Amino acid sequence: MKAKTDTRYFRDPALPGIDVCSVSNSRHSFPTHFHDDQYIISLITSGACRCVNKGPGDRITPAGGLTLINPGQIHSGTPVGQDGLGYTNCFLNLEAMATLADTLGLTGTGLPEFTDVVIKDPLAAKLLANLLNTLTAGRDSLEKEAALVSTFHFLFSRYGEFSPGQDSSGPRHQPVVRAREILASQLAQKLSLKEVSQRIGLSQYHFLRTFKRETGMSPHVFRTVKRLERAKQLLKQKVPPAQVALDTGFTDQSHFTTTFRKFIGATPKQYQTNHRDVFIQSPP
Repeated sequence: MKAKTDTRYFRDPALPGIDVCSVSNSRHSFPTHFHDDQYIISLITSGACRCVNKGPGDRITPAGGLTLINPGQIHSGTPVGQDGLGYTNCFLNLEAMATLADTLGLTGTGLPEFTDVVIKDPLAAKLLANLLNTLTAGRDSLEKEAALVSTFHFLFSRYGEFSPGQDSSGPRHQPVVRAREILASQLAQKLSLKEVSQRIGLSQYHFLRTFKRETGMSPHVFRTVKRLERAKQLLKQKVPPAQVALDTGFTDQSHFTTTFRKFIGATPKQYQTNHRDVFIQSPP
């Protein structure tokens, strides 16, 4: 009998914008997606993971390896082999990373970026494992902040860069930029391909081709990801899943639950309950 997947979420109110997710015995495959609003630093604890799409960028992360995902970076995740995958993710939103960059003395350079997706570095793995253990334990904020600073100073010094302005890997054509804005807005409302293409001044066919070429995904997947980003925010605020489904434009709660699990790896109820039950409160 295969072991049941165990997923746990940790969040310290004293460290806003930082979440940790620990998963064991996972056989879930994540589809192609992105996160505009957060960085993801992952430590593979058991098994191995195919961390990006098949093709030239296909990379395998073994146990002890790290994956470093920037905001907006297209990625996926698929367990390799028959064994269950174990990993721990640290999520930092843009504001948390900006604060950390300021602490590291990187002001005026824009947000930092990782230059490698997969790294196999025993020292980096040791530092990240210590950070993740510190963030999920009932320790004081000073110790957690010190672990954050030392770990990210090391990661960015070896595997990062700091460049001002827009990310050169982002959309280059103004119609695509505008389409992204439209698709990310009014998430509770229905939006047709015809409506978006008309608003940006392209034919439907040209819009689909250009958007996919520039972003790496279809407009539908892009809008779904933006809906899920908003859904996670609402679930953390303890909004009932049924209301979240309605507020983010899913056809019904069943559709919401299926889509959420496909992209997030847990049901909305599990995501919300685990965040509540395993909150880590810093001691006074």
